[in-house]
Amino acid sequence: MMRTSQMWFAAVSIVVAASLTAACDAPAGAGDSKGFARESVESTFVFEGQRGSMSQTWRSIGPDGTERLHGETRIMLASRAERQVIEDVTLDARGRIVRAEITTTSSAANEPTVSLRLAPSEGLARITSGTSEASFRVPTDAPWVYTGLAAEIPATPIAAWVAKRGAETAPWLRVISASQARSFLTPLDQVVVRTESGATVVLGRDAADTDEVFVRHLRFRSGESLTRASGPALVL
Repeated sequence: MMRTSQMWFAAVSIVVAASLTAACDAPAGAGDSKGFARESVESTFVFEGQRGSMSQTWRSIGPDGTERLHGETRIMLASRAERQVIEDVTLDARGRIVRAEITTTSSAANEPTVSLRLAPSEGLARITSGTSEASFRVPTDAPWVYTGLAAEIPATPIAAWVAKRGAETAPWLRVISASQARSFLTPLDQVVVRTESGATVVLGRDAADTDEVFVRHLRFRSGESLTRASGPALVL
């Protein structure tokens, strides 16, 4: 199982690396002698679980502070069903969502693919489940965070990081629950609690511990957990 997962991550790494490189080589730097100074900082974080669950996040931080995140998470549930979550999220320099697309698939029969697309500039969230699609308005009165994409889908490293970054910019957060097709405003301390090493993020019944680098550990309501196995070290 581990070998298969590692091959899966390795194959996707090539695609994502090419995508991030293309983003960094945007026309803005072409033919500009200052292009060499406008390089993005890229990093990869790998998480491992107790039952064979795995997650990997690729992050690129541009010279303007824009943060691009791509994550692929596979969760092995006690029922032996497998859930996969794929995320593409862009944060602005403040740490707020510019756009986000989250897709989940399941190995269980008769469970449709579910996708959530967030567009704060439009104040709109779109949900696709199988062949059906719906949208709902979301106020832009606070940074957006997301949770509850579908039944039995736990939080991911990116979802936790988005909440942590958003909490750095405002005293309130706008939590989007895709499974309920609604959002609600909540004080940031109901989602993000500061700690000596970073912050603890609570998304539904899942929790994550973060440091100044990224997410360190996730604890799911199912009893499974994910721990950061590799990635850039925290320099104190």
